[in-house]
Amino acid sequence: MIVMDNDIAALHRGALQRQARQRVDLLDELRAVHNASARGMNQRDIADVLVTSQAKVHRMLKAIERRPDVLSANQPEELILRAFAYDTPREVLLEKLKSMDYTDGEDAPYPHEGRIPGTWDQVVGAFAQELMDESEFNEVRAAVGRG
Repeated sequence: MIVMDNDIAALHRGALQRQARQRVDLLDELRAVHNASARGMNQRDIADVLVTSQAKVHRMLKAIERRPDVLSANQPEELILRAFAYDTPREVLLEKLKSMDYTDGEDAPYPHEGRIPGTWDQVVGAFAQELMDESEFNEVRAAVGRG
């Protein structure tokens, strides 16, 4: 077990922030690919404009096709990631989260298996990933009436 002194805790937080920035960058890149595609650009041209590979553009378009909700702005996950990655004041984040309407997860429709997460699952996931502390999570949970 690792003993978390202040220096180790700072290293850990820095690693979490880098991961959050990478995920935010991916969301931004997915939106850029989608916007370029919606303008009628082919994959090779999109890759040239976004300074990436055609294969990566193809994978991103497939990911958007499978989960179009990834393009939705103001999802709890993205708000939390951006706040954590770029040190947005926590009060601002919490007020936004407390004012949102949340959905529950649901079973995937036939013939698929598994579960489609809801927006509340994004908040729970952020807490589990240490992007929110327990008091913040409990404050949001109480404000939105989640037991």
